[in-house]
Amino acid sequence: MLLWLKNHQKYIFFLIPLLIISIFLFFQPSQSTTPISSPLNESPSESKEGAVQGSAEEAGIIYVDIKGAIKQSGVYEMNIGDRVIDLIDEAGGELPSADMTAVNMAQKLFDEMVIIVPEKLSEEAVTQTVQSDKININAAKAAELETIPGIGPSKAAAIIQYREENGFFKTIEDIMNISGIGEKTFEQLKEFISTF
Repeated sequence: MLLWLKNHQKYIFFLIPLLIISIFLFFQPSQSTTPISSPLNESPSESKEGAVQGSAEEAGIIYVDIKGAIKQSGVYEMNIGDRVIDLIDEAGGELPSADMTAVNMAQKLFDEMVIIVPEKLSEEAVTQTVQSDKININAAKAAELETIPGIGPSKAAAIIQYREENGFFKTIEDIMNISGIGEKTFEQLKEFISTF
């Protein structure tokens, strides 16, 4: 298995992002285009949220959340027809550590969209990923996470949710930030997980 992964490494790293982008584009609702104007960097107040959203949709305004390796993470008010590149510019641009090859800059934005700009992996980290039998908690899907001793469907979902909301795990010990994973559970699973 490891030999096969090593021999097909370049294909795997090309096909995985392509598959993710294809799935994302398949489930994206169609949007009509409107002229782009200056978006605001503020979200609606909670007391006016319902009224603002109703009038915002009529005016062609959407709210998009961006996080990860970006200078100013947050929720931005954008126009229907704006693209990811417009949102990244509005958020101050990407950090030097951002892996922009994993981001479709031309994709149209839609309401309630969340964009996570990943950080680049070093060559050492990529090599270790292929050579390791451990499961990468920063990239594993729910089915893969459930193969780890002590991780069931609910904990796998919690790991993925934590990763989406807080970014990548820096160390394997960070998994103890997940509700239900304490020191005892961590001791059972630490041999089977990695962060790269």
